[in-house]
Amino acid sequence: MTVEIRETSAAEAAPIADLLNRHAQSLFGEAEIDEAEVRHWLAMPGLWVRVASRNGDLVGYLDVNSAGESGSSWLDVRALDAEAAEALLEAGSSHAGSDTTRVVVQGPDEILRGVTETAGWKLMRQSYRMLIELSDAIPEPRWPEGVAVRTMEPGEEGRLYEANNAAFADHWDFHQQPFDQWAAYAFGREDFDPSLVWLAEDAGELAGFAVNRWNTSGDPEFGWVEILGVRPQWRRRGLATALLRHSFLDFRGRGATRVGLGVDAENTTGAVRLYERVGMQVARHNDFYERPRL
Repeated sequence: MTVEIRETSAAEAAPIADLLNRHAQSLFGEAEIDEAEVRHWLAMPGLWVRVASRNGDLVGYLDVNSAGESGSSWLDVRALDAEAAEALLEAGSSHAGSDTTRVVVQGPDEILRGVTETAGWKLMRQSYRMLIELSDAIPEPRWPEGVAVRTMEPGEEGRLYEANNAAFADHWDFHQQPFDQWAAYAFGREDFDPSLVWLAEDAGELAGFAVNRWNTSGDPEFGWVEILGVRPQWRRRGLATALLRHSFLDFRGRGATRVGLGVDAENTTGAVRLYERVGMQVARHNDFYERPRL
């Protein structure tokens, strides 16, 4: 039966979550996402989403996140078989329409890897998912002199947006998003909790921040550091370490047993080494493939 690529809507959030969890179970042996997170994805401005179905059953998912005419487009493909993966990869590539198009292949996903490499895409970079199992041995944070930490207050989204742009300006493939798009990503989830967002200030200036949430699987014992940023003039002073340890202790106090985050494997600010020093370990890797120039 031929695979059909079609549009979707929030009405299909539950079956899409089921599909994505079946895919994750096949790769990692655990659930990946809940229905609320799928609704969040489907509501994201600028995200182009399609599903693959065969004989009425969902067999694949695709979203395309484009950074605009001068930026790159990223494809997220989750498919249960090679036919669906090939159809979704072609649909996403056709839609992207940018000079640089990349697809994320989760480490053990040999179905998508095979389809991607057969189509001529080239491996060019990796990212890691890193985890820490929380224990009683987490040190208290040591804040740089003059720095104080507090939770986010209503109306501070714009401040965080500006700090994020400054903190990641030198990050690989960073492209400044419109405020509404970035804010929807950072703060747009149904269960967004501003008390999980930590701001580190120095004489009233926002020096660094940790935008935390619960993992997308819905596991109430799995905390997630969504964005950790330190503005350049406050780097090399231990602020990122302090924000991480503060986040770990806060999550543990809320009942978490582990905390994770994602990081570029070749991050030039030394993030991977920093995370290892605070006790985190690589649990998964994603491979980034780039489409050959036409």
